Amino acid sequence: MTTPHVVGLVLAAGASSRLGEPKQLLVNAAGTPAVVRVVRALMTAGCDDVFVVLGAESVRVAAVLQDESVQLVHHAGWRAGMGSSIAEGVRAIRRHRMRLPAGDAQPVVDGVLIAPCDMPSVDAGHLRLLLGAFDGSARVASSYRSRDGDDVLGIPAVLPRGDFAWLEALEGDRGARPLFREPGTRAVPLPYGSVDLDTPADLDRWRRSHRDLHPHSPMLQQTALMDLDQEFANTRRMLERLPDDRLDFTPHPKSWALGKLATHLLDPPYWAQVTCETTVLDFDVPMPPKDTPTQRSDFVRIWDERVAACKAALAGVTDEDLQATWQATAGGHVVMSMPRIAVLRSMVINHMIHHRAQLSMYYRLLDVPMPGMYGPSADEK
Repeated sequence: MTTPHVVGLVLAAGASSRLGEPKQLLVNAAGTPAVVRVVRALMTAGCDDVFVVLGAESVRVAAVLQDESVQLVHHAGWRAGMGSSIAEGVRAIRRHRMRLPAGDAQPVVDGVLIAPCDMPSVDAGHLRLLLGAFDGSARVASSYRSRDGDDVLGIPAVLPRGDFAWLEALEGDRGARPLFREPGTRAVPLPYGSVDLDTPADLDRWRRSHRDLHPHSPMLQQTALMDLDQEFANTRRMLERLPDDRLDFTPHPKSWALGKLATHLLDPPYWAQVTCETTVLDFDVPMPPKDTPTQRSDFVRIWDERVAACKAALAGVTDEDLQATWQATAGGHVVMSMPRIAVLRSMVINHMIHHRAQLSMYYRLLDVPMPGMYGPSADEK
């Protein structure tokens, strides 16, 4: 199969009026401006070429890009909104890459990967996953949960050449989300996708919780947060499909009922919270009483509550805390002893994935459609 040729399109035209300073020029701990970081991430991920739409502060933004191999698109109508910037960028791609003189060696463009400057969680790894899921025809969008708790399919995203005419007709602040809501869109989870740097409070919150890291100096806390965030989101998708009328289903006499298995699957966020807040867990000490859900909405509500408590606990630990030894005891004996970060990976994430896989087998037997997690499921193709 021939690898599709995809061009990157960076949206860097906004005025950042609520932030009070150009978000395109915000620097990370390494001193790299946001627009440069996104350009380099697109190139590292495998884009054939990168176009950058400029508007507000265009002279300053162009200056920081002077050493980058990019095509600059000066958009006179940038004030009209994001949709107009997408349209201008796609028109520029069509002019430069799809209307070439006879004999020009550049390949035809199969798609465009649209990326913003104000989503600090976007990196080359995520962009590479988007490109890897793109087959030249199906749209591939980032999936994440909004600040209001809604499921979102949005940019960064890859759109095929067949969408270019639609994109070129965009006006105002309307983006490409209507296309992502159409059947066949592939989803790639984006941890912290709801975080964008619109206000000084957004920027301060991100820098305090994530330290705006240099890519070669990752923090254990950030890594743990991103790992948990992605797998927690995948598990929630499974819980959202629970059939209320089949919670008593069991595939084998030795297997748990579906409701009991789903209830057990609610525990990993709580285990992660306990790991962060304690140094020793004594199994001989009775655990606090827990809710016993009886319908899908209760499962999802309890899950969200436990995930929120887990993230709050993890936000309060340092790298030193995560490297410190955590123990579990029973009958006066140590039954587990390892660094907290290893507990989070093995006894929380791996354990959760194990039981989630069991749940997927129950769903198949009950003919419950499976949600996509690391790409589209067979039910979504």
